[in-house]
Amino acid sequence: METHKILFESLDKAEKHFEAGEIRLAQKIVNEVSRTIKAEGKVSNKLRHRFNFMSAQSRYFNDISSFATNPKRNKIIQDIESLIANPHENPKKQAHKIHELQTKWQLLDQTSKPAGRELWITFKTLTDKAWEPCAQYYEELKQIKISNAKEREKIIESLIQYTNDNADKWPGLIDMSRFLSKSFQSWQNYAPVLDEDFSKLKSAYQEARKPINNAIREQETKNFKIKESLIEKVKQINDEDTQSCIQKYQKIKREYQNVGPAGKKNEPILWKKLNEAADRFYEADKALINDELIVINNLLDLLQKDGCSIKEIKEKISELNKTRKSPEFAKLQKALKSFENKKIDEINASKIEIYQNLLDLIESSHEIHSIIHKEILKTLQKPLYKGDADKLLECTVRLELIARIEPPSSDKLIKQKLSLEMLQNKFSGSKNSEDEIKDLLIDFINNLQSNKINATEKKLWKRISEAISQLVKLLP
Repeated sequence: METHKILFESLDKAEKHFEAGEIRLAQKIVNEVSRTIKAEGKVSNKLRHRFNFMSAQSRYFNDISSFATNPKRNKIIQDIESLIANPHENPKKQAHKIHELQTKWQLLDQTSKPAGRELWITFKTLTDKAWEPCAQYYEELKQIKISNAKEREKIIESLIQYTNDNADKWPGLIDMSRFLSKSFQSWQNYAPVLDEDFSKLKSAYQEARKPINNAIREQETKNFKIKESLIEKVKQINDEDTQSCIQKYQKIKREYQNVGPAGKKNEPILWKKLNEAADRFYEADKALINDELIVINNLLDLLQKDGCSIKEIKEKISELNKTRKSPEFAKLQKALKSFENKKIDEINASKIEIYQNLLDLIESSHEIHSIIHKEILKTLQKPLYKGDADKLLECTVRLELIARIEPPSSDKLIKQKLSLEMLQNKFSGSKNSEDEIKDLLIDFINNLQSNKINATEKKLWKRISEAISQLVKLLP
């Protein structure tokens, strides 16, 4: 009865391996149970039914494996038959092709259910026949296979040595996985081997990997339990203050992320559970975010209307906290910047127009615009009327040079003279551009002949007006 109990436990273990996708491990246990039952002879009907069910499971996975790999094996057989019908003229190329097909066959045996006896005999018979045209090369390839077998033995020894060196204290899960992956890549590089060596080496290789795989599974199981306990901690958070709950959750989340892997299949499931446990903390935040998004949309609508206050909009933007990294907030910032630029352009256009019409304000009794510099206003009210035409031309050319407008060719000489002076003044730092423009406009007004602008003065002022349109940011 004790033996029956152990067999039931073994079948339960096999079922868990099937469910976890560890097919080979489960099939091995089922085969061990089968041998024990045969040795026992008579067993209970309950155990027999349980074994039959698990045995059917094992056959099912074998059938799936065969369904996936047998077409590939049949294709290899077809390739060998084609090679027999049309052998390479070069024996070396013939041998390489056979070697390539044997490698594919052996890799299929290694990664799935081995080929059936009948299929294997067919493959072996055809391979032997394909070798006949390249008998002289066979010995060389045989040595390669023997060499590959020796290299595979070294890989097996390295796996055993790794286990011996680390069994007392295994390295981290990632390090072990990388070591196994690297060993497997090396193993695949040394194929094929002689047929009589293949099964023996494969068995020894899998046996050498087993302790490391077991250590990986143990660590994954340990990590799984730790992560589950952290998820439970999140579920137990119940502070009245939402921010306090979020802070506690984020602290647990960082701890969770520092725990090693819990297995590829488990990771997405655990991560989903962690996030679901914390969703309730963010419900209040989501409501605040939605409220702020409504405010943003209202502000965007307000920016489309005339007479809206930029100051008021900026004050409301400063109150937004939850949505500052959202695309909606970025859109609002962009719209505000566009609105400000539009207002600046309107102000600049108005300023340009006022400055371009300065001469209309000479000795004017009408209200003079406050945007004009007070010194210019004072000059407009009482110009000196010096009537210096050369000075008027000089003021015009200077303003054109500041605005980077090319003066007419007739003013070439004065341009050269003024360019040199302006360069010297630039290095001396005697005046900034705004003060210089203010003084030039005052000089121009003071050097008019009278309050009745003549044709030459109008022509020069037209040139100054063009310069003013380029100097709006520097106008006093």
